[in-house]
Amino acid sequence: MPEPSLPSTPLVGTVVHGAGRGKGLGFPTANLSPEPGTAVPPPAIYSGWLTRPATGGVHRATVSIGTNPTFGDSPQVHVEVHCHDTSDDLYGERVELWFVARLRDTEKFATVGELLAAAHEDVRRSDALLAGAARPAAPTA
Repeated sequence: MPEPSLPSTPLVGTVVHGAGRGKGLGFPTANLSPEPGTAVPPPAIYSGWLTRPATGGVHRATVSIGTNPTFGDSPQVHVEVHCHDTSDDLYGERVELWFVARLRDTEKFATVGELLAAAHEDVRRSDALLAGAARPAAPTA
């Protein structure tokens, strides 16, 4: 059951191309373009499940919602998902994000190395939380 402050319905969106920075850093992410009317939680780092109606797949995920402050890209909020257990190409795929827990605030790191260390810790914490969390049913298209 999601925390009270988290949406009880999934964030639904399509995987789009981002800056490609995550893949280049060895930490690939799927960038989501949320469907109109889909609730997007406030900027933070989250633990959750990514479900794939087209394939029936369900994957453990760590989600970053925010403006990428370490890189100072823009004021635009991005939804970026790191799947722990797949490296499939998701571009163009419609997916659903089910939020389980809020891990921490987004923050600006002094170096990319500090950001990567925090991201690895986020994934470790997310894995621990998801080990005891109810997994959503496999979706169908």
